[in-house]
Amino acid sequence: MKIGIDIGGSHIGIGLVESNGNILAKKEKNINARDKGNIEKFIEETIAISINEILKNNNIKIQDIEMIGIACPGTSKEGVIVKAENLKIYNFPIIEKLQKYFSAPMKLSNDAKCAGLCEKKYGALRQYQDAIFICLGTGIGGAVFMDGKMLKPKKYLGMELGHMTIKKDGVECSCGRKRLF
Repeated sequence: MKIGIDIGGSHIGIGLVESNGNILAKKEKNINARDKGNIEKFIEETIAISINEILKNNNIKIQDIEMIGIACPGTSKEGVIVKAENLKIYNFPIIEKLQKYFSAPMKLSNDAKCAGLCEKKYGALRQYQDAIFICLGTGIGGAVFMDGKMLKPKKYLGMELGHMTIKKDGVECSCGRKRLF
């Protein structure tokens, strides 16, 4: 069994997942304005409390968990959320923080890449060797698959289609740029 964590701009979702992708249990917690005052502490505590509740409610020990996967917006590298502009997170060593609570191996990656991998393994992209997955949200992310494998550029994390200005007179985003709505 694995635990999947999705850190989003408005909520944190945590699920207990079987190897076939079946979700056995899940828990969600909204992120509101007051939580953003100390967002890193909020994320750490929410994840720790939620995982412990899920394990307890399902009579599972952390030793039974083969992996904890964390999906986050923005750029991540080597267990650190380097930049998640929508949450105002910069250089947050999330894996190091969570290792205080859990002994299971952990991985961190961009949320669009994680969604693309899940779609490739369990969803509509299963049958394709070459595919592009596009994730539309606050930003525009994606994953590219060639010969059945996700491309991983050498220099930059890549395939981030970007958080771009669509309407020059649009509403101001938290990053300072203008957005469509």
